Amino acid sequence: MKPRVACFEGPDGARIYQLPLRAFPHLVVHAYVVLAHGYAALIDVGSGSPESNADLEAGLAALRDTWGEAIGWADLDRIVITHGHIDHCGGLGFVHSRCDAPVAAHTFDLAAVRDHGAYLAAQIPAQAAFLRWAGVEPARVAELARAYSTLLEPLPGSEVTTVLSGGEVLDGRFAVIHTPGHCAGQICLRFGEVLFCADQLLAVTSPRLTPALLEPHNGLAAYLAALDHVAALPGIRLGLAGHEAPITDVYGRAAALREGHLSRLDQILELCAEPRTIVELAAAIYAELANPPPPLITAQAIAARVEYLQSLGALEAVGSTEAPRFRRTSLVWTRSIL
Repeated sequence: MKPRVACFEGPDGARIYQLPLRAFPHLVVHAYVVLAHGYAALIDVGSGSPESNADLEAGLAALRDTWGEAIGWADLDRIVITHGHIDHCGGLGFVHSRCDAPVAAHTFDLAAVRDHGAYLAAQIPAQAAFLRWAGVEPARVAELARAYSTLLEPLPGSEVTTVLSGGEVLDGRFAVIHTPGHCAGQICLRFGEVLFCADQLLAVTSPRLTPALLEPHNGLAAYLAALDHVAALPGIRLGLAGHEAPITDVYGRAAALREGHLSRLDQILELCAEPRTIVELAAAIYAELANPPPPLITAQAIAARVEYLQSLGALEAVGSTEAPRFRRTSLVWTRSIL
């Protein structure tokens, strides 16, 4: 596939190029090249798969051959990683084999950016414990853990030169906004009237969430707070996301995402009129989908919402006061008597 590079106007004559990359067989991720008066930045680097790397190479070639931009790997002044998920940061080792541009990423995602394979491998025990807590049968947990471990390969990235925490103006150009919830170290970048919104805002899909008990700094409360932060930014005319189409109404999309989460919370509360595990809730909620997401993803998504409802006092766990992160058996959830 030859990438169909799109061009967008940035502030003061800057040009923004969107490079679609085949992160995985059924997932396209966007990298962005920003060119501004002799400055060149690459935002996100794809998954590191052969197809993703090939698309990244072809995208840079298209800038030269189709768009007439005199840019190659050696011309990059900066690499920015918006968050430490493999489809956005897994290609960093490949990119750094071709250039030595300094890397910027959030402090919470340093381990994932430095070596994503090792980072994922270290998560296996916690993910298995989470699945047991969510109500997955032990034999199925072991099966999923084995399948997960067979997919892991060494995926070295790079040291991060510029460690971000949010609130900085990177290279005098990008206002850095910390937006956790989907990923602990996710950042959005404001570039004039353009917002590189990573996976915080997607045009169609509601971004996947994980609960804070599994991944600190994530969860629905963090996501909604970050969503409100983005919605309060004045003067954004265009959102360029990590996936899917450009967002021409960032404020309307933020409101729709918030409303979608509130609707899902109501659905969970209705289902919890009878005690249910996370897995039982996920099965009921995703029953309408012909091809639901994998069990780990659906369990994480529901757990993030259950965790939020528990923090509001709307749900409670039946029969245990043990901290959820350290339990080895499933919890059952029911509506609180208020």
